[in-house]
Amino acid sequence: MAGLSVGGIGSGLDVKGIVSQLMALERRPLDRLEQTERDLNSKLSAFGKLKSSLSTFQDAMSGLSSLDKFKTYESTSSDDTVFTAKADGTAAGGTFSVEVTQLAQAEKAHAAGTYAGEMGDLTFDVNGQSITVTIDATNNTLEGIRGAINSATGNNIITATTINGDAGTELVLTGNESGAGNSITASGSLAATLGFTTMPGQAAQDAKVDIDGFTVSSSTNTVTNGITGITLDISKTNVGAPETLTVARDLGAVKESVQGFADAYNSLRSTIRDLGKKGGELQGDGGLLSIERQIQGIFNKSAVGLSLGNLSDVGIKTGSDGSLSVDTAKLDTALASDFSGVAELFANNDQGYAYRFEAMAGTVLQTDGLLDSRQDAINNNISSVKDRQDGFTYRLELIEKRFNTQFGALDSLVASMSATGDFLSGQLANLPGSSR
Repeated sequence: MAGLSVGGIGSGLDVKGIVSQLMALERRPLDRLEQTERDLNSKLSAFGKLKSSLSTFQDAMSGLSSLDKFKTYESTSSDDTVFTAKADGTAAGGTFSVEVTQLAQAEKAHAAGTYAGEMGDLTFDVNGQSITVTIDATNNTLEGIRGAINSATGNNIITATTINGDAGTELVLTGNESGAGNSITASGSLAATLGFTTMPGQAAQDAKVDIDGFTVSSSTNTVTNGITGITLDISKTNVGAPETLTVARDLGAVKESVQGFADAYNSLRSTIRDLGKKGGELQGDGGLLSIERQIQGIFNKSAVGLSLGNLSDVGIKTGSDGSLSVDTAKLDTALASDFSGVAELFANNDQGYAYRFEAMAGTVLQTDGLLDSRQDAINNNISSVKDRQDGFTYRLELIEKRFNTQFGALDSLVASMSATGDFLSGQLANLPGSSR
């Protein structure tokens, strides 16, 4: 607020100091409004922290809240140099004999004829797709033909290269896709002249894999149409020396998810405790207390109608401070004896703990849910407080101007009266008989 005070010039009255002290008293309500705004912003930030923690918790629950999440298998090859394997949620356990008898390859052809700069056209067809190039005086060399092929509109079927060997330049075509259906056919007025011929051992062919005696063909060396839920990436043949593929439940991934469940619960609980403790940003807040009650209600309610009913049945223990820990030995025992029961305890579509926790978090986090409503209310309060601050600031400016005017006038009056007093004293001193 601007001050007009230059007081005390005539009278010695400290107008500036007086006005400053009076204004300090006048602005106390504004100080309280500013503190209220700081408190509201702190609370808004606290809800943002709670929202982030709940979102992280929800993500952790999603790893265990569906029975499909427990359909996790790991696949092991007895020789990774022959093949590797990956399993998805549709896989099933088992062991399989795998013999790679042939790798998939793209076709390679070369111009075996004698080319002397003739002009004309060439058409190349691969599996129903074709391109046509025109050879004229601007590109009638093998290098020119190579460039014309590679830059042809819509060419995604072949790649042309030239090899400069001792016997001269060779034009070579390579199919862009492997598989028996992707052989290269050349036609057009220059086809016979160039005489494109498949190179020895380079014909387009499928991969062939014998799995438990059944032959599976694939146009690429990634075989997805053999064992349900298994993708094989084959690298070399092993004719006559089958390797073994083992598919088993990935218990390590499940145990990691269970530990993630406990860690996420502890993290969320720690956030709620810190925000709600004495002196915390959300101490006594109804929204925080509601979320805490919902979490505790789910945790304390046993799963009904399942072979396992409590988290303690799978080794999840509650410490004296309320945090969770995982007894891995007990979890291993539960997974070995009742894997489906463990899966249901977390992911049953009604009673599962992770399912219920994820659903609760989703409800709280949804648009217009509890947290959105609390944040909207705080933002509205902040806006209202700011409006009140603006109004009060304007009022203080008017008050300060009034004080400066009033005390400025008082300063002038006192100065005037002092001058008059000095004058009268002087006159009295000059009267006859006055003592000097």
